[in-house]
Amino acid sequence: MLGELEDLIEARLTELKAKLPRLAVESYGGELSDPDLLSGLLKRCPAVLVMVPKVTFKRSAQGRYSVPITFRLVIATRHPRGERETRRGTTPTDIGSYALWEACMHQLVDWQPWEKRAAIRPTELSNLVNGKLSSDHLSVLGQSFLIELDWQKPAEALPDLLGINMAYHSPSDNPEPVATDNIELRDV
Repeated sequence: MLGELEDLIEARLTELKAKLPRLAVESYGGELSDPDLLSGLLKRCPAVLVMVPKVTFKRSAQGRYSVPITFRLVIATRHPRGERETRRGTTPTDIGSYALWEACMHQLVDWQPWEKRAAIRPTELSNLVNGKLSSDHLSVLGQSFLIELDWQKPAEALPDLLGINMAYHSPSDNPEPVATDNIELRDV
């Protein structure tokens, strides 16, 4: 459910690339807390990163739960000129974080990822970062949303582990594996 929701949100936000081809829409991977990842985020700006920070369960019946899911968009823009330009932009193609936030709100508020289920509603906007980093200025907004879904306890646990696939990369940053192993697990 969570992975599917994240994929649907990313697909919906990817529609914004029609007007802003440089936009990166991805899942959040800790970019704001790791200096090495933060510099990578700067290179990808403008960017919208999706994260699911909170899920709560409220029992509604035997094995059934009401599940309010909070997810957050991390909306990042950069500009070499100044911090004001990172928020406001300078031209229609040089978008600021405020305009990108409005575009995301247009895409997600009252949108139903699944037919005949709850719609997404906004909850909180916060300014996460506003300042200079290296030679660029960075503006990062955090917009939280809530969607309330129903969830039923799965009928079975994980399926049996049938095998292991391993891919070897040399050098380690090479995206293509140089060798692979497939190990089938059998009853002994």
